[in-house]
Amino acid sequence: MKKLSILFLTAISFLVVQTSLQADFKDRMKERLPSILKAKDAGSVGEGIDGFLHLRDLASEAAKKLVTDENSDRKKYFVTAAKKHGSTIQEVAQMFSNAMKSRDKNGHWQKGSSGSWSEK
Repeated sequence: MKKLSILFLTAISFLVVQTSLQADFKDRMKERLPSILKAKDAGSVGEGIDGFLHLRDLASEAAKKLVTDENSDRKKYFVTAAKKHGSTIQEVAQMFSNAMKSRDKNGHWQKGSSGSWSEK
């Protein structure tokens, strides 16, 4: 009985931590969005077909950090969403990419599968 209680508490603790981590990366992504939009407006970053944010030429150190931080959280989102919906990480990333690209304003840059950039 004692082992079962310990196992149960361990499982509950794991779920609480996982839920907290999920909320953390989603919150960070929401907080980061205005900075991403500014960087897109400036042309220093763009959306890739892989669901990740990509640096463009002459990106500043701030833009590099922004892309690194955002892509780290996007990766967590893709994994979490794939598990939740019984999908693959690649499918989730593709859907995310399509959604982000459709929301881009005219003048924002998008990276295609060949690696070339095009302006929306």
